[in-house]
Amino acid sequence: MEARQIDPHKYLTYLAETDEAYAQARAAVKAAEYTLKVVKAKEYLAHTGTQAEREQVAYASDEYQAVLNNLADVTKEAETMGAKRKTAELAIEVFRSLNANQRRGNV
Repeated sequence: MEARQIDPHKYLTYLAETDEAYAQARAAVKAAEYTLKVVKAKEYLAHTGTQAEREQVAYASDEYQAVLNNLADVTKEAETMGAKRKTAELAIEVFRSLNANQRRGNV
């Protein structure tokens, strides 16, 4: 593989253009995690029974399941974007290494 086969500008542009979206995706994950705790606590307090029974009712509630599904969706989005950003970073590093080797005459 040669350095000129990798377009670092494409990857740098992708990283720059996804900074805010990636931050929003990560924030959505944190918000969903927090919301999950809030929903569990509200459901737990709204029911009677033993601690284990109240916890199970909270976990089984429709609202908890909806937030859990949302958490799965936003986590997938954030992880996918994070993986693509990591790939872009690695491509830039490969370009830099190949370019440096070509300048030194190693390739």
